[in-house]
Amino acid sequence: MTSSLTNLSSGLAAAWHPVLFASDLAHTSVRIDLLGEPWVITRLRGSITAFIDKCPHRNARLSDGMVVGDTLQCPYHGWRFDGSGHCTLIPALGDGATVPPTAQLTSAHVVERYGLIWIAPQTPVTEIIEIPEWDDESLHKVWMPAIDINATAAQFIDNFLDFGHFPFVHAGTFGSGEDANIGDYNVDKTDSGWGFVVDYPHTIANKEDPLVATGQHPLVQPRNMVYTFQAPFSANLRLELPLTGVVNAIATFCQPMTASTTRLYTVMMRSDGATAEAAQAALQYEYSVLQEDLAVIEHLYDNQIALGVGQAHSRADRSTVEFRRILARLLEH
Repeated sequence: MTSSLTNLSSGLAAAWHPVLFASDLAHTSVRIDLLGEPWVITRLRGSITAFIDKCPHRNARLSDGMVVGDTLQCPYHGWRFDGSGHCTLIPALGDGATVPPTAQLTSAHVVERYGLIWIAPQTPVTEIIEIPEWDDESLHKVWMPAIDINATAAQFIDNFLDFGHFPFVHAGTFGSGEDANIGDYNVDKTDSGWGFVVDYPHTIANKEDPLVATGQHPLVQPRNMVYTFQAPFSANLRLELPLTGVVNAIATFCQPMTASTTRLYTVMMRSDGATAEAAQAALQYEYSVLQEDLAVIEHLYDNQIALGVGQAHSRADRSTVEFRRILARLLEH
């Protein structure tokens, strides 16, 4: 069994990873990092392509080249590659010349979903997370900018799925000391086995509620959380506050870039985010919550998540223990 999980664990190649906002890909090429490898993302013949960012001729960065017609042209010697990664032209040899069989780019599987471009370097064994709130017209989408953090994707999702830290890490935003004790809860696996759902009611200090200041609502209020996790590094947290009627689903998708850095894509789907002012307030609040988390997870002992021995667990850690089991299975697949 694999003993630990990092951003560079080889089994992660057989899964989907977000790498770019689809709106950021126009008629050019974009270089991204995934699992410690550079990739070039582009559109050829209207289809999105992803190739290792290395020309097979002399290892030039294809992302420094340009799109010429329906091909991606290397900036070094002008070799051109089509959407399947085949070399179609070597200018130094002239039109119609025989192309070496090794003149082939390494490609990835590509799909566009939730406004993001996702790639899987190898045939994916998992599916992209299902988010029912995405198509709910009563909820307003509020995207946070992509944020790079100095922690691994597994460390971020481990934190996202954990609610035992709320009273301590989030005392400045929503943490409620009254809810320090974690009661029993179930972790229900999805049919595929690559994810799970946790339904957990608790209380928070609801500092977003304007009626707290007027005394019409108490500060500490009930809240129901429904976590949905999908391997490797996607999760959705649906929050319902019965006292205010607010629904807020927070979906987060992680791009493991290098051994120590991860890019976060986060969208909130809120019932109260219709106006620009409400959306901006939600962004500022969520950013404050994130900074509280990063103050801890960017300073963990190392960039690994132990999958076997090496960490102590308690009854309150059922969700994050299941997270480790699923990722261990993925790495051994």
